[in-house]
Amino acid sequence: MTFSNSTYLKLKNRLKKNYQLRLTQQLKNLSSENLAIARWLKKNGEELKTFSSVKWNLLHQIEEFIFLHNKSKNLNDESFGALEEEIFEKWNQSEFAGDFLKALNLGNKIRKASEKTSKILDRHLVNFAQRHILHQKNVTHFYKIQTSLGEITKNGEISNLIPNIIQINDKNITVFSRSQKEGKIFCERISKALKIIMVSSPDSWERFKAFTEVIVPIRESHFVSYSHQDLPGYSMINLYHRDFVDLMDDLLHENGHHHLNYYLNLSHLIEEPIESIYYSPWRRTLRPLRGIYHAYFTFFWAFKLFSDLLKSQEADSVFNSYEKEKMIWRAVEEYYMLSFTFEDLKWAKNNGLIHRKGWELVAEQKILIDQKKNDIKKLEKKLSFYKDDLINLKSALKKAKKDFKKC
Repeated sequence: MTFSNSTYLKLKNRLKKNYQLRLTQQLKNLSSENLAIARWLKKNGEELKTFSSVKWNLLHQIEEFIFLHNKSKNLNDESFGALEEEIFEKWNQSEFAGDFLKALNLGNKIRKASEKTSKILDRHLVNFAQRHILHQKNVTHFYKIQTSLGEITKNGEISNLIPNIIQINDKNITVFSRSQKEGKIFCERISKALKIIMVSSPDSWERFKAFTEVIVPIRESHFVSYSHQDLPGYSMINLYHRDFVDLMDDLLHENGHHHLNYYLNLSHLIEEPIESIYYSPWRRTLRPLRGIYHAYFTFFWAFKLFSDLLKSQEADSVFNSYEKEKMIWRAVEEYYMLSFTFEDLKWAKNNGLIHRKGWELVAEQKILIDQKKNDIKKLEKKLSFYKDDLINLKSALKKAKKDFKKC
């Protein structure tokens, strides 16, 4: 089975080996360069020898920097071709977009603007390495705050959130907070959620234990949760505006991204055409293949969690009637949305857009989903408050199937 402890361990070891190979290559690439990050690496390269999520993140940033630094030399100020468009988009989608656009607005051509922004990124990388690898506190005006690593702005200065440690059996999880009091509340809620998951959905717990390392709180009410492919194991989760059932869901959802991102960091699972031709039941809009592929893989774990919880004694002893109906609805809702999306994924696979390994991952999930079909039919009959939502969902999916049918 793809979802097993031995598979998780092999996957993590593969990423560590890949890190070593890529680090060695980038050290060679930078050895002759007169760049700030090259000088830092020459002096402190030994600090990067062992893998960590933060070091992987730094390596990814260095690779992006090398690409942009080298490609900037080839930009054409007289015409705007494919390379110019690629570099423009990379800067525009980065945290240095403001610096790049400012350089353009000052009258610089794209090549000069890219070179100027590369110099800022170069100095940012050194400051990043000093702060997060050497654990020095200095900050320069080139540095971009790293909220995903627990940094915040307080009284106009960058400071760090407080790390709190949760220990469940042999698993340690770091939970950031703004105060000791807040940290205690967060840790109690998360510990309770994870212990319920451990008892009621052991497979979900084992997978969480394998991939999640750090939880960073989000305060903005319009954000639910998110994570980054280049920062393995760091979950940014709204711990302020979500209820307890949502918390369990969010913990496993982001963990699903971590699991998938390990594969994506190592291999090519899917092609990624930019056309938004796939209806997403979760967003109720059209999305590209990458969007629905990620959604299928990650929302599967919400389906599994709630399906498992509803068969566990924990549901009767811990949750009230409103929470239990919400879990029933979430299991039923995910069943129909996942089933709908699988048909689109099958179409993409038949058209050569999903590779063998990418298909194996979702096909295994599909088998487990189909095994719950009879359970879902029984759960539907228990819905009361969400009965109209189910009718609306089925109607929306039926319409989407007709409106966005693939040729």
